[in-house]
Amino acid sequence: MRKRKEKEQRENAVVVEVPESVERDGPVGTLARGLSVLDALAGAPQPLGLAEVAGLTGLEQSTTLRLLRALEESRFVIRSVESKKYCLSPKALRPLPLLHPLEQLRREIATPLRDLALRIDKTVLLALYVGHERMVIDIAQGNNTINAYYDTWLTGPLHGTAAGKAYLASIDGKRRHALLGPDPLQRYTEATFADHATLETDLALSEQRGYVLAREESRPGIGALAANVRTWRGNAVGCVVATGHARDFNEAAVEKIGLEVKQAADLILVQAPSLLAAAQFCGN
Repeated sequence: MRKRKEKEQRENAVVVEVPESVERDGPVGTLARGLSVLDALAGAPQPLGLAEVAGLTGLEQSTTLRLLRALEESRFVIRSVESKKYCLSPKALRPLPLLHPLEQLRREIATPLRDLALRIDKTVLLALYVGHERMVIDIAQGNNTINAYYDTWLTGPLHGTAAGKAYLASIDGKRRHALLGPDPLQRYTEATFADHATLETDLALSEQRGYVLAREESRPGIGALAANVRTWRGNAVGCVVATGHARDFNEAAVEKIGLEVKQAADLILVQAPSLLAAAQFCGN
């Protein structure tokens, strides 16, 4: 009798569908809007007024004001009393303590990166692996290098960039295939390796040389070379990358640049005592 009653209640129950607008107004939507406000302030060259923030985010001014006030209360945003404009706070601009392992690592590798950049006259950076993503710790430039701009988060294709291919070289073929998906791989230029077989051949050659090469594989005119930074146990936690004009990465120059980059990557472990702590923080 009881089971029959429960069955009737389920059959007679009214299903209420939640409108999309209600879902968007929930906490997830609010968080996304707040992050968009932070992105707008982070990308601006100077403090912004309320209307400017609203215009950049596409939000109503009343909504923008509520978000700015919440961010101000949580100390992520500062409002100037004189100009009434908003900017990111020190907490948002530099969230890590100055003695955090990542900050320590950045200071420790600054001189080695600068010396390498001057020796090979290329833009040089150190990236750590965060999962299968690549995060730039610091960057240095030679005297005549291209004025390359790098975000902290390298988002170029794994199979078309030096840092991406260095990461792929550090994992096994099964994981590489799972990350990249089935053939054909996305082609960015005529030089992009668009199938697993060709890519695997290139990575096998890279293993022999000790560094990977990406020449115009994601962007025309750009060449790059990278060597993995390894711990005492041999696992890769990041890579040293040298970038420049593709014409500077001809066969004659690649061997010399590759040797310099590989030696620099091998030395990072002894030059940067914070490397292991920083890599552990990143999940490696």
